[in-house]
Amino acid sequence: MSSVKISAAVGAALFATSAFAGLPARAAAQDKPKPAHQHVLAAFSTRRLMILPTHYLRMGDSLNWAGQVSDQTAYLSALDDEIAFALADRGVKKVWVFPAAIDAMVKRNEPYAPDPHAMAAQWLRFPGPRKLPQQVPDPIASQLRTLVALQDGGQLVLLPVELRFEPVPGGKESAVLRFVIFDAVRAKIIYMADIASDPQTSFGPALAASLANHLADQLGPPIQ
Repeated sequence: MSSVKISAAVGAALFATSAFAGLPARAAAQDKPKPAHQHVLAAFSTRRLMILPTHYLRMGDSLNWAGQVSDQTAYLSALDDEIAFALADRGVKKVWVFPAAIDAMVKRNEPYAPDPHAMAAQWLRFPGPRKLPQQVPDPIASQLRTLVALQDGGQLVLLPVELRFEPVPGGKESAVLRFVIFDAVRAKIIYMADIASDPQTSFGPALAASLANHLADQLGPPIQ
């Protein structure tokens, strides 16, 4: 299995903007999203990286947009499709492994492979832990390690943990996605942050499309 190495400069930038750095003393201080570092995903653009399905939808937003989702599984799957489309447009389609391919890989390796839709990631949901562990705990550490062992090389996993809706001035809300990047072999969290969509006045498909594009913007502009 190949080893993924990140330059010292990139590593320092990721560390400085990740959830390892400057964690608040109280969870209540995490009410405002920590925005992702600009072009943070560009550091991984040439590395094999698995993108898991989005796991959770947070309920209870001020405009009850989450309450309008009648089928959470279908809605999060549609968001995954938007993310895959937007990221592929940035040139990583042949390098990164997207949820549809992961599902197929897991099906070929039943019953040994963990369910990529049911990772033990509850502890990473908003507002998240007050302090992230030095080592990713089991059972998710073992789940991640098994998943990357099923592919041809690579050890990085991006998990879109939770989608939530945040109020913004003017009676609007934004869709906010908490995502975490793991080094599955070393059981480390490399990066953790939130990415937000453009504010909208009503709930609709534009939210997922905007959020996916903003996540893909962390790779850089679309390839012309």
